[in-house]
Amino acid sequence: MKRKFTVLLVALLVAGVSLFAASASELYQNFSDAISNGDVNLAIDCYTQLQEQTGKEIQKAQRSYEKALQAGNVQRAINARNDYYGISRYTMSEEDTDALLSLILKEDSESAIEHAKWLYSNSSYYYPTLSYEWKSSSDSFSYSYSRSVTVEPGSTITLPTADNVGIDTSMAGVLVGWGITPDEVTYAAGETISAPLTSQTLYAIWKTEVRFTDSVTGTESVVDDVAAGDSVAVPQLTAPDDAYVFAGWVDESTGVYLSPDDNEYILEGNGAVFTALWKKLDISGLEGRHYDIASLPVNTQAELSFTVSNAGTEDLRNLSVEVTGNDGLSVLSGNGRVSYLRDGSSITMTGLDVVATTAGEHTLTVTITDRDGDSWSAAFTVNAQ
Repeated sequence: MKRKFTVLLVALLVAGVSLFAASASELYQNFSDAISNGDVNLAIDCYTQLQEQTGKEIQKAQRSYEKALQAGNVQRAINARNDYYGISRYTMSEEDTDALLSLILKEDSESAIEHAKWLYSNSSYYYPTLSYEWKSSSDSFSYSYSRSVTVEPGSTITLPTADNVGIDTSMAGVLVGWGITPDEVTYAAGETISAPLTSQTLYAIWKTEVRFTDSVTGTESVVDDVAAGDSVAVPQLTAPDDAYVFAGWVDESTGVYLSPDDNEYILEGNGAVFTALWKKLDISGLEGRHYDIASLPVNTQAELSFTVSNAGTEDLRNLSVEVTGNDGLSVLSGNGRVSYLRDGSSITMTGLDVVATTAGEHTLTVTITDRDGDSWSAAFTVNAQ
């Protein structure tokens, strides 16, 4: 008798829990009340429960719809479909989103970012954007452009540089930064900032100036008190070592080139950004196709290869390749040409056939010369036995 009473009590308790389980409509009302009362944490908790409950109710409505159709009960299927659409409307509205965001923006920075991230994940109406606008005009042209990015609040954004914008410097001038107003720099071009919690617009700030920058020597020269037609002194650079050859300056946006012998530049238009051009070639990685270069068999033809890398900032053209060996190491083939090698790229030279006629260490020398007569050499040790 006692056991039956216990079972009955458990059944009643379960039934009691079911009776007091909040429906989607009740949870949505709790969510709305929490916002009205200014309680962000409670609003988030209520909405989390609401999503869980609506998921269950939607799943039940879907199953009811399917079963009613299988049973041929059209009216019950219609009712289940209506239940589905009724439950689906218990989602965060645009008004809910705006009201909750207003509360979040009043919190301390850490809490605001945390709750804004939650809102970003849970509301289809919250998508803070960062817009970029750049405009430039003169008597002969007018240019304007804008674009926007939407990112999770609190994440990082790298602001565009002049290369990203891609406007002719002679027309627009030099991009010196971005401002929250059109006339004052707030952030430097290329600076990394935190994504805003609300939509913002940044304006490109242009300036008439001439810049010379060099990543190899660290040179940075800016002439800002200048106007179209003015003469600007061109910095003279010294190579950091014998592997580098200075090849002049270039403004990538206009294609204006200054040779290493140019001492002055007459400003064309509103500005220029010149980047130093350096030629540097690395020759490395000599290896054998079938034999180790540390133990080549004597009086046997062996095929070798090596790698040529453009380690400078200037493209190299019309490269002639010459390979020579010392006494006892003959080069049968391997001389040739490379028509074009872009900066930062590499190429593997194959088909270098040699034969060692005597045992011992030998020196193999590779010399590469470009169209201007500048050359680079590398010597490798080859051992025959």
